[in-house]
Amino acid sequence: MAIAHMTAPGRRALLRPELTAVASTVVVFVIFAVAGGDDGFLSALGIRNVFQVSATIGIVAAPMTLLMVAGEFDLSVGSTVGAAEIVFGYAVVHGWSLWSALLLTLAVCAAIGLVNGILSVRTSIPSFLVTLATMFIVAGGAAAIANGNLGGTTIAGVTDALDGDPLLSLFKGNITDWFPVAAAWWLVLSVLAAWVLGGTRFGNWISVTGGARASAERAGIPVARVKILMFVLAAAGAGLSGVLAALGTNTANAADGSSLQFEVIVAAVIGGTFLFGGLGTPIGTVFGALFFGLVYQGFYFTDIDTNWFQALLGILLLIAVTSNNTAREFTMRRLRDDR
Repeated sequence: MAIAHMTAPGRRALLRPELTAVASTVVVFVIFAVAGGDDGFLSALGIRNVFQVSATIGIVAAPMTLLMVAGEFDLSVGSTVGAAEIVFGYAVVHGWSLWSALLLTLAVCAAIGLVNGILSVRTSIPSFLVTLATMFIVAGGAAAIANGNLGGTTIAGVTDALDGDPLLSLFKGNITDWFPVAAAWWLVLSVLAAWVLGGTRFGNWISVTGGARASAERAGIPVARVKILMFVLAAAGAGLSGVLAALGTNTANAADGSSLQFEVIVAAVIGGTFLFGGLGTPIGTVFGALFFGLVYQGFYFTDIDTNWFQALLGILLLIAVTSNNTAREFTMRRLRDDR
Protein backbone atom coordinates (compact mmCIF):
# COMPACT_ATOMS: atom_id res chain seq x y z
CA MET A 1 0.00 0.00 0.00
CA ALA A 2 1.37 3.44 -0.93
CA ILE A 3 2.00 5.87 1.91
CA ALA A 4 -0.45 8.38 0.51
CA HIS A 5 -3.30 5.82 0.63
CA MET A 6 -2.71 4.68 4.21
CA THR A 7 -4.86 5.73 7.11
CA ALA A 8 -3.64 8.76 9.07
CA PRO A 9 -2.44 6.74 12.10
CA GLY A 10 -0.65 4.25 9.85
CA ARG A 11 0.94 7.06 7.89
CA ARG A 12 2.16 8.77 11.06
CA ALA A 13 3.63 5.53 12.38
CA LEU A 14 5.39 4.71 9.12
CA LEU A 15 6.85 8.19 8.82
CA ARG A 16 8.19 8.33 12.35
CA PRO A 17 11.97 8.91 12.01
CA GLU A 18 12.67 6.52 14.88
CA LEU A 19 11.00 3.58 13.12
CA THR A 20 14.14 1.96 11.66
CA ALA A 21 16.07 2.25 14.92
CA VAL A 22 13.27 0.92 17.11
CA ALA A 23 12.50 -1.98 14.78
CA SER A 24 16.16 -2.97 14.35
CA THR A 25 16.80 -2.73 18.10
CA VAL A 26 13.86 -5.01 18.89
CA VAL A 27 14.90 -7.52 16.22
CA VAL A 28 18.54 -7.78 17.30
CA PHE A 29 17.55 -8.01 20.97
CA VAL A 30 15.26 -10.95 20.24
CA ILE A 31 17.90 -12.66 18.09
CA PHE A 32 20.65 -12.40 20.68
CA ALA A 33 18.33 -13.13 23.59
CA VAL A 34 17.43 -16.43 21.92
CA ALA A 35 20.94 -17.24 20.71
CA GLY A 36 22.89 -16.06 23.75
CA GLY A 37 20.44 -15.81 26.60
CA ASP A 38 21.72 -18.95 28.28
CA ASP A 39 25.35 -17.85 27.82
CA GLY A 40 25.08 -14.60 29.74
CA PHE A 41 23.58 -12.09 27.30
CA LEU A 42 20.53 -11.60 29.54
CA SER A 43 22.52 -11.61 32.78
CA ALA A 44 23.06 -8.46 34.84
CA LEU A 45 26.62 -8.25 33.53
CA GLY A 46 25.51 -8.70 29.93
CA ILE A 47 22.81 -6.05 30.08
CA ARG A 48 25.08 -3.67 31.99
CA ASN A 49 27.72 -4.01 29.29
CA VAL A 50 25.09 -3.30 26.63
CA PHE A 51 24.21 -0.05 28.38
CA GLN A 52 27.89 0.81 28.90
CA VAL A 53 28.72 0.46 25.20
CA SER A 54 25.56 2.30 24.21
CA ALA A 55 26.33 5.14 26.62
CA THR A 56 29.84 5.62 25.22
CA ILE A 57 28.31 6.18 21.78
CA GLY A 58 25.11 7.87 22.92
CA ILE A 59 26.70 10.61 25.03
CA VAL A 60 28.48 11.87 21.92
CA ALA A 61 25.56 11.08 19.60
CA ALA A 62 23.02 13.26 21.45
CA PRO A 63 24.73 16.60 20.70
CA MET A 64 25.92 15.23 17.34
CA THR A 65 22.26 14.79 16.39
CA LEU A 66 21.65 18.48 17.03
CA LEU A 67 24.71 19.35 14.96
CA MET A 68 23.51 17.17 12.09
CA VAL A 69 20.03 18.69 12.27
CA ALA A 70 21.79 22.06 11.92
CA GLY A 71 23.28 20.71 8.68
CA GLU A 72 26.85 19.93 9.76
CA PHE A 73 29.13 17.00 10.66
CA ASP A 74 32.00 16.59 13.09
CA LEU A 75 34.44 13.80 12.27
CA SER A 76 36.85 14.90 14.99
CA VAL A 77 34.73 13.78 17.97
CA GLY A 78 36.46 10.39 18.10
CA SER A 79 39.93 11.87 18.43
CA THR A 80 38.53 14.45 20.85
CA VAL A 81 37.52 11.60 23.16
CA GLY A 82 41.13 10.40 23.28
CA ALA A 83 42.45 13.93 23.80
CA ALA A 84 39.93 14.45 26.60
CA GLU A 85 41.14 11.33 28.36
CA ILE A 86 44.76 12.54 28.25
CA VAL A 87 43.90 16.04 29.50
CA PHE A 88 41.72 14.70 32.30
CA GLY A 89 44.10 11.90 33.25
CA TYR A 90 47.14 14.20 33.33
CA ALA A 91 45.30 16.70 35.53
CA VAL A 92 44.03 14.25 38.13
CA VAL A 93 47.29 12.34 38.55
CA HIS A 94 48.93 15.69 39.22
CA GLY A 95 46.59 16.51 42.06
CA TRP A 96 43.60 18.21 40.44
CA SER A 97 40.16 17.48 41.86
CA LEU A 98 37.61 15.73 39.69
CA TRP A 99 35.56 18.90 39.31
CA SER A 100 38.48 21.13 38.27
CA ALA A 101 39.89 18.48 35.91
CA LEU A 102 36.45 18.01 34.36
CA LEU A 103 36.08 21.75 33.75
CA LEU A 104 39.54 21.89 32.19
CA THR A 105 38.76 18.94 29.93
CA LEU A 106 35.42 20.37 28.79
CA ALA A 107 37.06 23.74 28.14
CA VAL A 108 39.76 22.18 25.96
CA CYS A 109 37.18 20.15 24.03
CA ALA A 110 34.89 23.16 23.66
CA ALA A 111 37.84 25.07 22.18
CA ILE A 112 38.28 22.29 19.60
CA GLY A 113 34.59 22.55 18.75
CA LEU A 114 34.85 26.33 18.53
CA VAL A 115 37.69 26.08 16.02
CA ASN A 116 35.71 23.55 13.99
CA GLY A 117 32.66 25.80 14.03
CA ILE A 118 34.45 28.98 13.07
CA LEU A 119 36.37 27.34 10.24
CA SER A 120 33.23 25.64 8.91
CA VAL A 121 31.04 28.75 9.11
CA ARG A 122 33.53 31.45 8.12
CA THR A 123 35.06 29.65 5.16
CA SER A 124 33.61 27.84 2.17
CA ILE A 125 35.17 24.55 3.29
CA PRO A 126 32.55 21.88 4.14
CA SER A 127 32.52 20.77 7.77
CA PHE A 128 33.21 17.24 6.59
CA LEU A 129 36.65 18.32 5.38
CA VAL A 130 37.34 20.77 8.21
CA THR A 131 36.68 18.18 10.89
CA LEU A 132 38.48 15.47 8.94
CA ALA A 133 41.56 17.67 9.17
CA THR A 134 41.07 18.43 12.87
CA MET A 135 40.52 14.73 13.50
CA PHE A 136 44.11 14.08 12.41
CA ILE A 137 45.43 17.19 14.16
CA VAL A 138 43.81 16.36 17.50
CA ALA A 139 44.67 12.65 17.36
CA GLY A 140 48.29 13.26 16.39
CA GLY A 141 48.70 16.20 18.75
CA ALA A 142 47.29 14.35 21.75
CA ALA A 143 49.47 11.31 21.11
CA ALA A 144 52.62 13.37 20.48
CA ILE A 145 52.13 15.60 23.54
CA ALA A 146 51.37 12.63 25.77
CA ASN A 147 54.33 10.66 24.46
CA GLY A 148 56.67 13.61 24.82
CA ASN A 149 55.62 14.46 28.37
CA LEU A 150 54.64 11.06 29.75
CA GLY A 151 56.78 8.64 27.76
CA GLY A 152 53.67 6.95 26.36
CA THR A 153 50.14 7.54 25.15
CA THR A 154 48.40 6.11 28.22
CA ILE A 155 48.05 7.28 31.82
CA ALA A 156 47.32 4.63 34.45
CA GLY A 157 45.74 5.12 37.87
CA VAL A 158 43.26 7.83 36.87
CA THR A 159 40.51 6.62 39.19
CA ASP A 160 42.97 5.72 41.93
CA ALA A 161 44.17 9.33 41.99
CA LEU A 162 40.63 10.46 42.81
CA ASP A 163 40.04 8.04 45.65
CA GLY A 164 37.89 9.80 48.22
CA ASP A 165 36.72 12.55 45.88
CA PRO A 166 33.06 13.27 46.82
CA LEU A 167 31.99 13.55 43.17
CA LEU A 168 33.50 10.28 41.98
CA SER A 169 30.28 8.31 42.42
CA LEU A 170 28.55 10.63 39.94
CA PHE A 171 30.91 9.56 37.16
CA LYS A 172 31.93 5.99 37.94
CA GLY A 173 30.23 2.78 39.00
CA ASN A 174 26.74 1.37 38.70
CA ILE A 175 23.37 2.61 39.85
CA THR A 176 22.12 -0.98 39.91
CA ASP A 177 23.63 -4.30 38.84
CA TRP A 178 22.02 -3.73 35.45
CA PHE A 179 22.56 -0.02 34.92
CA PRO A 180 25.89 1.91 34.94
CA VAL A 181 26.26 5.57 35.87
CA ALA A 182 27.39 6.38 32.32
CA ALA A 183 24.02 5.22 30.99
CA ALA A 184 22.26 7.70 33.28
CA TRP A 185 24.35 10.53 31.81
CA TRP A 186 23.50 9.25 28.32
CA LEU A 187 19.74 9.20 28.89
CA VAL A 188 19.66 12.56 30.68
CA LEU A 189 21.62 14.24 27.88
CA SER A 190 19.41 12.60 25.24
CA VAL A 191 16.19 13.75 26.92
CA LEU A 192 17.63 17.24 27.31
CA ALA A 193 18.61 17.31 23.62
CA ALA A 194 15.13 16.11 22.64
CA TRP A 195 13.53 18.83 24.75
CA VAL A 196 15.75 21.54 23.26
CA LEU A 197 15.07 20.40 19.70
CA GLY A 198 11.35 19.77 20.03
CA GLY A 199 10.23 22.07 22.82
CA THR A 200 12.12 25.34 22.53
CA ARG A 201 12.41 28.22 20.11
CA PHE A 202 16.14 27.59 19.89
CA GLY A 203 15.39 24.04 18.76
CA ASN A 204 13.31 25.47 15.95
CA TRP A 205 16.27 27.67 15.04
CA ILE A 206 18.46 24.55 14.82
CA SER A 207 16.00 22.78 12.51
CA VAL A 208 15.45 25.77 10.23
CA THR A 209 19.19 26.49 10.10
CA GLY A 210 19.83 23.00 8.74
CA GLY A 211 16.70 22.61 6.63
CA ALA A 212 16.15 26.05 5.15
CA ARG A 213 19.16 28.27 5.74
CA ALA A 214 18.03 31.05 3.41
CA SER A 215 14.69 31.26 5.19
CA ALA A 216 16.46 31.23 8.55
CA GLU A 217 18.66 34.15 7.54
CA ARG A 218 15.67 36.13 6.23
CA ALA A 219 13.90 35.51 9.54
CA GLY A 220 16.84 36.98 11.43
CA ILE A 221 18.04 33.70 12.97
CA PRO A 222 21.76 33.90 13.84
CA VAL A 223 22.67 30.94 11.66
CA ALA A 224 26.44 31.18 12.18
CA ARG A 225 26.17 31.32 15.97
CA VAL A 226 23.71 28.41 16.04
CA LYS A 227 26.06 26.22 14.01
CA ILE A 228 29.14 27.19 16.04
CA LEU A 229 27.35 26.44 19.31
CA MET A 230 26.37 23.01 17.99
CA PHE A 231 30.01 22.27 17.18
CA VAL A 232 31.00 23.31 20.70
CA LEU A 233 28.33 21.07 22.25
CA ALA A 234 29.34 18.09 20.10
CA ALA A 235 32.97 18.46 21.19
CA ALA A 236 31.93 18.88 24.83
CA GLY A 237 29.90 15.66 24.58
CA ALA A 238 33.04 13.92 23.34
CA GLY A 239 34.91 15.38 26.31
CA LEU A 240 32.40 14.01 28.81
CA SER A 241 32.49 10.60 27.12
CA GLY A 242 36.29 10.61 27.41
CA VAL A 243 36.16 11.46 31.12
CA LEU A 244 33.68 8.67 31.82
CA ALA A 245 35.77 6.21 29.79
CA ALA A 246 38.97 7.10 31.65
CA LEU A 247 37.26 6.73 35.03
CA GLY A 248 35.62 3.47 33.99
CA THR A 249 38.89 1.80 33.01
CA ASN A 250 41.20 3.63 35.44
CA THR A 251 43.33 4.50 32.40
CA ALA A 252 43.47 7.42 29.96
CA ASN A 253 44.36 6.44 26.42
CA ALA A 254 44.98 8.87 23.57
CA ALA A 255 43.89 6.23 21.05
CA ASP A 256 40.43 5.71 22.55
CA GLY A 257 37.54 6.77 20.34
CA SER A 258 39.50 6.34 17.12
CA SER A 259 36.44 5.08 15.21
CA LEU A 260 33.73 6.53 17.43
CA GLN A 261 32.82 9.31 15.01
CA PHE A 262 31.45 6.82 12.49
CA GLU A 263 29.45 4.91 15.10
CA VAL A 264 27.98 8.17 16.38
CA ILE A 265 26.92 9.38 12.94
CA VAL A 266 25.50 5.99 11.98
CA ALA A 267 23.56 5.82 15.27
CA ALA A 268 22.04 9.22 14.51
CA VAL A 269 21.15 8.29 10.92
CA ILE A 270 19.64 4.94 11.93
CA GLY A 271 17.72 6.89 14.58
CA GLY A 272 16.11 9.08 11.94
CA THR A 273 18.44 12.07 11.53
CA PHE A 274 18.51 13.34 7.97
CA LEU A 275 21.99 13.46 6.45
CA PHE A 276 21.52 16.91 4.92
CA GLY A 277 20.06 18.64 7.95
CA GLY A 278 16.68 19.91 9.04
CA LEU A 279 15.24 16.70 10.51
CA GLY A 280 16.30 14.51 13.39
CA THR A 281 15.33 13.11 16.74
CA PRO A 282 17.62 12.54 19.74
CA ILE A 283 15.23 9.86 21.01
CA GLY A 284 15.70 7.95 17.77
CA THR A 285 19.44 8.31 18.28
CA VAL A 286 19.03 6.65 21.69
CA PHE A 287 17.76 3.54 19.91
CA GLY A 288 20.54 3.83 17.34
CA ALA A 289 23.15 3.80 20.12
CA LEU A 290 21.33 0.98 21.89
CA PHE A 291 21.45 -1.01 18.67
CA PHE A 292 25.26 -0.79 18.70
CA GLY A 293 25.41 -1.89 22.34
CA LEU A 294 23.17 -4.88 21.69
CA VAL A 295 25.08 -5.98 18.62
CA TYR A 296 28.56 -5.60 20.12
CA GLN A 297 27.63 -7.57 23.22
CA GLY A 298 25.41 -10.00 21.33
CA PHE A 299 28.25 -11.21 19.16
CA TYR A 300 30.40 -11.64 22.27
CA PHE A 301 27.88 -13.95 23.92
CA THR A 302 27.02 -16.02 20.82
CA ASP A 303 28.81 -18.01 18.15
CA ILE A 304 27.47 -15.82 15.34
CA ASP A 305 30.24 -14.75 12.97
CA THR A 306 31.15 -11.14 13.79
CA ASN A 307 31.68 -10.42 10.10
CA TRP A 308 27.90 -10.29 9.79
CA PHE A 309 27.91 -7.08 11.83
CA GLN A 310 29.35 -5.04 8.97
CA ALA A 311 26.78 -6.44 6.56
CA LEU A 312 23.94 -5.81 8.99
CA LEU A 313 25.11 -2.27 9.62
CA GLY A 314 25.30 -1.50 5.91
CA ILE A 315 21.79 -2.87 5.31
CA LEU A 316 20.34 -0.84 8.17
CA LEU A 317 22.11 2.30 7.02
CA LEU A 318 20.64 1.95 3.54
CA ILE A 319 17.18 1.32 4.98
CA ALA A 320 17.47 4.32 7.28
CA VAL A 321 18.65 6.70 4.56
CA THR A 322 15.94 5.49 2.17
CA SER A 323 13.16 5.76 4.75
CA ASN A 324 14.36 9.20 5.89
CA ASN A 325 14.37 10.46 2.31
CA THR A 326 10.91 9.01 1.69
CA ALA A 327 9.51 10.59 4.84
CA ARG A 328 11.02 13.96 3.98
CA GLU A 329 9.75 13.92 0.38
CA PHE A 330 6.25 12.91 1.50
CA THR A 331 6.17 15.62 4.16
CA MET A 332 7.33 18.31 1.74
CA ARG A 333 4.78 17.17 -0.84
CA ARG A 334 1.99 17.35 1.73
CA LEU A 335 3.08 20.84 2.74
CA ARG A 336 3.01 22.00 -0.89
CA ASP A 337 -0.44 20.44 -1.43
CA ASP A 338 -1.82 22.18 1.66
CA ARG A 339 -0.80 25.65 0.42
